[in-house]
Amino acid sequence: MSDKTNIPDPLDITFAALADATRRAILARLALGEASVNELAAPFRLSQPTISKHLKVLERAGLISQERSAQRRPRRLVAKPLEEATAWLNGYRNPGTLQLTTPTDREITFRRVFAAPRRAVFDAFTKPVLLKQWFYGAPGGILAVCDVALKAGDSFRYVWRSPEGAELGMRGQCIEFVRPKRIVATEKWDQPWYPGDAVGTFALEEEGGVTTLTQTIRYQSQAARDMVLKTSVEHGVALGYDRLAKLLESLPVRKGKK
Repeated sequence: MSDKTNIPDPLDITFAALADATRRAILARLALGEASVNELAAPFRLSQPTISKHLKVLERAGLISQERSAQRRPRRLVAKPLEEATAWLNGYRNPGTLQLTTPTDREITFRRVFAAPRRAVFDAFTKPVLLKQWFYGAPGGILAVCDVALKAGDSFRYVWRSPEGAELGMRGQCIEFVRPKRIVATEKWDQPWYPGDAVGTFALEEEGGVTTLTQTIRYQSQAARDMVLKTSVEHGVALGYDRLAKLLESLPVRKGKK
């Protein structure tokens, strides 16, 4: 088995590349448009080889790319790593706010930080007595059916009942279950509101008693993903996670393994 702990975090690579003022200045120039090595070196009192070393660091970090244009090999800015770093910083500016991103054309990712240990957040997603206190849909509704999966291969089913008595059901099968870190499962709605099925990945990371929850849903097509984005899904998830945060605040903090 491979040791994932040896794989560098992309954020570590991005921030290491940004730690040098010259490299930041190069990125600022490339934000205005592509440029050659000579053009990038012109504003600095540095040799071309020194500039080339900075460019290699930025390329390894995925922050710039090299293009071929006739005899020129201009560099271009790659925005995605900077956007991911910005999203991380925004999360720490207001950690109680849900962050929604679309990492690919078929995925939606929700990220939220909770002031609680990882095991407590995991329990709140896997214990019916806790789920029913926050995962009940519309205000005034209830989670009428709460059959959870507790290992890979288990099936689960939820049925939400609105204050007016309308019901909405979802079922699926657990693909991966690693307590208290990760759950991967399929999802299928009784009343389909997007085409095809989906696979959800729920991951928790704890640092200093603070837990970051990352939930990614991968749909069968971009069309299905876009249909979901046009609904009030972000508001609904944010509302549920706000209730979860309040529930976690009320639970006793117990010492133990993360």
